[in-house]
Amino acid sequence: MSEDLPVDEVIGALEEYQRRTIDLYREHADDPEACVKGLVRLHLGWTEEDPERAKMVSRYRGEVMAGPGRERLSASNAAYFAQSKEWMETSRNSGAMPSVSFNVLHALVFAPTQELCKHWLGGRLKKQPTEYADAMGDAAWAGILAAGAALQTGQTTAEKRPG
Repeated sequence: MSEDLPVDEVIGALEEYQRRTIDLYREHADDPEACVKGLVRLHLGWTEEDPERAKMVSRYRGEVMAGPGRERLSASNAAYFAQSKEWMETSRNSGAMPSVSFNVLHALVFAPTQELCKHWLGGRLKKQPTEYADAMGDAAWAGILAAGAALQTGQTTAEKRPG
C-alpha cells in the first residue's frame, strides 16, 4: 500500500457527504419524496462542486477501507447507515414511502447518479450533472414507487405480461 494514500482526505470527504445526507433526512423528515429528490441533487452537486475530490474518493475509497482507514470509515459508515435506515423506517411506517429495502432504495437513487457523474468526470458528458437533477430525482422517486408496488403485489412486470 502506498504511503501517499490520502486516508484523511478520503474519509473527511465521505464524512462531509454523510453529514449533508443526514441533514437532508432531518430537513425532509416528513416528505420522503422531497428527500429522495434532494439526495439525487446532493450527489450530483457534490461531484460538481469539487470534481477532484470526487475522483479521489472514487479512486481510493476501496484502498482506504481495506487498509489504514478501515476502523474510522467503518464507524462513520455504520453511523451513517443507521441514520439512513432510521429515516427509511420512519418514512415507511408513516405510509409516506413504499416498503422497499435499503439496498433497493440505494440502488435506485445512487447508481444512476454515480453513473452520470462518472461520465461527467470522464469528459463524456458536456452538461453539468445538476442540470439533470430534476429529471433524475423524478425518476428515482418513480422507481421507488414502482418497486414498492411490485413488492406489495408480489408481481414483476414480466409476470403481468400476457403469455
